[in-house]
Formats: sequence, C-alpha cells, structure tokens
Amino acid sequence: MTKNAKLLYCLLGSAVLALLSSPILMPALYGVFSGNGALEQFIVLVAEILSFVGYILLIIFSLMLIYYNTKSRFKG
Repeated sequence: MTKNAKLLYCLLGSAVLALLSSPILMPALYGVFSGNGALEQFIVLVAEILSFVGYILLIIFSLMLIYYNTKSRFKG
C-alpha cells in the first residue's frame, strides 16, 4: 500500500472522528445520554474531545498529503 493510500485512510478516520460533533449526531448523543449522572457527562465530554482531536488530525493529514504529492510532482 502506498503512502498516499495510508494517508487517505487516516483522513477518512479523522473525518469520522470530527463528525462526532456534527449537528445530526450530537443531539442523538445527548438523547441517549440525557441523564445528569457523572458517567453520561463523561461520555459526552469524551465525544467532544475525540471530535476536537479528529479536526486536528484532519488538518495534519491533509497537509501531509498535500506535501507528499507536491514533493513528488516537483521532484521529477
């Protein structure tokens, strides 16, 4: 598997993580974990943190993919 294919899989995974805070999934998450217990609040917090990490990884892997493709294009 080439490096570009691996980066595309990483982009797909980070996009899925970033979609955890989408306007469609977040109300569903609040609906399932609507209690005021510590566990429900912890699960929602973890989902929001994972979404933030997904956005950061999406930016990093996008920049890496752009860098590798431009480097190979200007190389030869």
